[in-house]
Amino acid sequence: MKAMWVCLLLVFTSSVTRAGEEHDIHISLCELRWNESTAAFEVSVKIFIDDLELALRKDGASGLFVGTDRETSEADKHIAAYLRKHLRIEIDGVKLEPQYHGKEVTPDLMAVWCYVEFNCSMPRNKTFVLTNDILLDIYTDQRNIIDIRMGASHKAYTIFQPGRSTWTYRY
Repeated sequence: MKAMWVCLLLVFTSSVTRAGEEHDIHISLCELRWNESTAAFEVSVKIFIDDLELALRKDGASGLFVGTDRETSEADKHIAAYLRKHLRIEIDGVKLEPQYHGKEVTPDLMAVWCYVEFNCSMPRNKTFVLTNDILLDIYTDQRNIIDIRMGASHKAYTIFQPGRSTWTYRY
């Protein structure tokens, strides 16, 4: 399983060469960590900028110029709203409210890492449902790979795709 994860990461990071070029692969990477000391799920999501801007335009936000010198002051607000809509966590049926902490543009200027936190007290002995349908309504070949760490004893990798955008775990 780890070999598959490494291969997918290599494909994701090497399939594009220069900013401005189109890419043939539609993928996002996500890392989710339960932080016991802060009682929060810490989430990092890597999304191609052109795909993210396409999704934001579909939601009515155009001309944001994400990751450029021309980025508008509204960009983070729209990215936060998009992630709130497409990246969700529920504990025993109660939706957690995400806090958007910002983003970083990758060195190749092709993607952004977005940072979100979901505060939650004591998720143990509860049913945890993660939904990640980022870009699934844009591309039929979109895949969202996620590395999930719910503590020292549990880690998982899963791939979300059209028709399969939730993951359930009893923690």
